[in-house]
Amino acid sequence: MPVVPPARWPGPAVAVDQLDAAERCETLLQDTLDAVRPAPAWQGAAPGAGARLPLPGPDSDVLWYVTRGRDILTIVSAARRAALVGAVERHWRQRGWTITSLNACRDRPGVAAVTLDGYRLALRFGELGEAGLTADSPGVARSERLPPLQGAGGRGPAPLPHVCCPYWSAMV
Repeated sequence: MPVVPPARWPGPAVAVDQLDAAERCETLLQDTLDAVRPAPAWQGAAPGAGARLPLPGPDSDVLWYVTRGRDILTIVSAARRAALVGAVERHWRQRGWTITSLNACRDRPGVAAVTLDGYRLALRFGELGEAGLTADSPGVARSERLPPLQGAGGRGPAPLPHVCCPYWSAMV
């Protein structure tokens, strides 16, 4: 049986570079948060940027990526987590994006999607109720003008939520 090579990311010949991808990630994150009512409190998560290893073969190029995120600071009770995930899922479906993962677990639900232009988004809850929203770019060209890396210092778990909201923090 022949081996089928994995799908390739769009190459650096496209006009998108790391700075453009970072701006697109920020727009996707803000668009998602703007769709959630009532709006949760959040802070920028630690950003990332780097290179993806090329696929085997003579035509493979190193592709670059960026990652941006939001840490949700609003306490979302276990009873309301599915509602938050549902609101985000509906918004992404309305945008025409493909839902790639949906976790209906009561304590740690989550959803992931891919946009039409290849950006991956995810909303996930952690073990202690911390929630994070992330956007990852597809492979893009390296940028001579590096995207600013603003946000929380260092990588690690999302901070514990501490902002109460009459709706999201309600126990019922």
